[in-house]
Amino acid sequence: MRLSRGLAPLIVLAAFFGGACRSGYSTRPLPPGTNAVSDGFLFTREDGTVIQMGGTYAVCCSTWEPGTINREALKIFYYDTTKRRSYWKMFLITSQIRPDSALTLPTPKPGQGTLAIAATDVSSGNQASSELPGSSGTVTVHSFACGPPTSIDATVDAYLGSKAPGGGRIRMRGRFTGTVYTNPISCVFTF
Repeated sequence: MRLSRGLAPLIVLAAFFGGACRSGYSTRPLPPGTNAVSDGFLFTREDGTVIQMGGTYAVCCSTWEPGTINREALKIFYYDTTKRRSYWKMFLITSQIRPDSALTLPTPKPGQGTLAIAATDVSSGNQASSELPGSSGTVTVHSFACGPPTSIDATVDAYLGSKAPGGGRIRMRGRFTGTVYTNPISCVFTF
């Protein structure tokens, strides 16, 4: 009987830690105010060269562009405060999307459709966006919430068309997850 009583706490601990480590995600809820972001997006030029994106982010909900596009949007902005690395943005109109929605590119002009994505390759000067010719692919929004906290889980496999003739498309692929309580900048940034 002593042996089984001694093993019971070990079995409980093993079950708890085994469940928490599944797929690299903790099953415990986040403490209030703790951001958890996993940017699994990879950006590449048409020749396969990786575009290094900045690591500072803002994930929030607010009006797309007050006074111009007065629609509630979930906004993601990844940038570099030194402006040496490239940056990207993704905006979603929350009233037009449902969990597990699959959206296709090209998209309407920013603010006129459910989704808009843009990426700028700082080293080449190339700017690309989801509404431009040459854009193709899909964005799957698995889940989202305007919170608090703001949360998003999305998978992208797409090409963004270049603004400059002959600028080359930018490939964007991977999965992004985020649960965000606070951001380093105000959510009034525009597309």
